[in-house]
Amino acid sequence: MKKLKFNHLAIWCCIILSQIIPLAWYSIFQGRWMTLNDLTQEYIEANQSSWLFAISILGGILSIYVLAWLFRRLPVESGRAGLITGLIIGAAFNMVSLVTINMFSFRPVELAFIDGGANVLVFAMAGLILGAWRKYESLPAGTEEREVSYREKTETV
Repeated sequence: MKKLKFNHLAIWCCIILSQIIPLAWYSIFQGRWMTLNDLTQEYIEANQSSWLFAISILGGILSIYVLAWLFRRLPVESGRAGLITGLIIGAAFNMVSLVTINMFSFRPVELAFIDGGANVLVFAMAGLILGAWRKYESLPAGTEEREVSYREKTETV
C-alpha cells in the first residue's frame, strides 16, 4: 500500500511560483489596479516596505503547504485533478471573499477580479504541479492507513 507524502521540492517550486505569478499579473494590470485603488507611483514608493514582501512569502509558504496537506486527504491523483481542485479552492475561498468584501466596502468589483485573479491562478498552477508531481511512501505489507478518531485517541489515554 502507498501513502502520499509531502513532496517538498514540488511545494517549494509552487511557493516560488506564488511570488512570480502575482509579479507578472500585477505588471499587466498595474495601471488599472492603481486607478481603482486611487494610488500614485509616488505614494507606493514612499510607503513600500520589506515587510510587504516578507508577509507575501510567509503567506505563500502557509497557503501552499495547506494545499499540499489537503491534497493528501482528497482524491487528487493527477495534474488535471490538481488543477481543477486548485482552481475551485482559489475561486471559492479567495475570489468569492474578495468580491463580497469589495461590494460591502463600496469598492469596484473589478478590483476584486484583479486581486483575486492572481490568487486563483496561483492555486490552479500549484494544484497542477502538486497533483502531477506526487511522492509516495510505502507502508509495510499487510498494514492499512486509517485515520484515528478523536474518541479512539482519548479512550487510550
